[in-house]
Amino acid sequence: MIEYRLNGPVSQERQRIRLMAALRENRFPQAILIDGPVGIGKKALAIEVAKALQCSDPGLRPCGHCFGCKMAVDQGVTENWVVPMESKEAHAKSADEVSAGSSAKTVQDFKQAYIEEIFKNPYRIDIFSAGAEISVGLIRSMTAAFALKGDRVRVVIVAEADRMNDSASNAFLKTLEDVPPNTYFILTTSSREKMLQTIRSRCLALHLLPLSDEEVRSEAIRMLGEDADPDEVTEDAVGLAVGSPGKALYYVGAGKRWCEMSASFVKYSLLSQYYELFEMLSEAELEDAAEANRFLEVLSFLLSDLMRAKSGAKLRIPATTALVNIDAFPQVDVPALERALATVQETMSRIASRRTSPMVLLQSLSIKLFEGCR
Repeated sequence: MIEYRLNGPVSQERQRIRLMAALRENRFPQAILIDGPVGIGKKALAIEVAKALQCSDPGLRPCGHCFGCKMAVDQGVTENWVVPMESKEAHAKSADEVSAGSSAKTVQDFKQAYIEEIFKNPYRIDIFSAGAEISVGLIRSMTAAFALKGDRVRVVIVAEADRMNDSASNAFLKTLEDVPPNTYFILTTSSREKMLQTIRSRCLALHLLPLSDEEVRSEAIRMLGEDADPDEVTEDAVGLAVGSPGKALYYVGAGKRWCEMSASFVKYSLLSQYYELFEMLSEAELEDAAEANRFLEVLSFLLSDLMRAKSGAKLRIPATTALVNIDAFPQVDVPALERALATVQETMSRIASRRTSPMVLLQSLSIKLFEGCR
């Protein structure tokens, strides 16, 4: 009997055992949907499964050296992937449409650049822009390539499948209703509720769990490379990650800025120092909704940690929480912090709706944050 071995973190071992059993018993479904929080390794697992499905080794799969395994990790084989793209990228000419010697980028060139970034760091949470989507054209290109696969097993990874627009979702649903032989789809998503229920119902659902703090730190250090300083992965970065190596890596780079801004935001608001606060926000240039909400996500963590500090519980971001020195504000109790947190979360929802400028909403938040506590 062929044995299968899928590599990954211990925290996700149960899900891998389930997949390995299906592979070993030759009952693997033709479509699976891997969901879970951002940056926890959904694409990494998808790549492992793709290698196992395409491997031809008679004993242990994936072997890593056969033709199938090499095809699964060949970043130039763009038909193995469907990824969200900007409109101008998705509408670029295909490789067979450009003239010989042309230096113009093709849709395959853009896709390959995204695939290379995924292989470089499958945990990364900011590969695709907020405006990138999976269009119907990308789905049609995928199905057109089926005729070229011959007799070999083909695996298509659909990254961030919740970004399929309505037309793409309907076209993909038709494909799932009649999947070609020896063809498998692996979909990944952090927002399965945004996908068509009819697509979800045709896939084996696999929910990945967040990693432990120790695993997050270990994976983040591994992805940073041998020359990286392990101390860069601070306790605060791991705390903000909530089980996601991708988020930890993001906060290694951007965490210091967001954490210092959050602590200053709280103090300026408590002291009614709005001129300084507005100036800080202006310098931060938070007009982009996604950037503004990344900042507010850290601010939410800080307010939660200030509540923990009041109750004597263990802190998630101790270094940042210490910057506030909440003991200097005895008028701020746990109910006040709970109200402040609810106000931040309401502001995040309003920013996400994109109906009002993020800067206006952030300025309004600073005034409302601790009303009645000054």
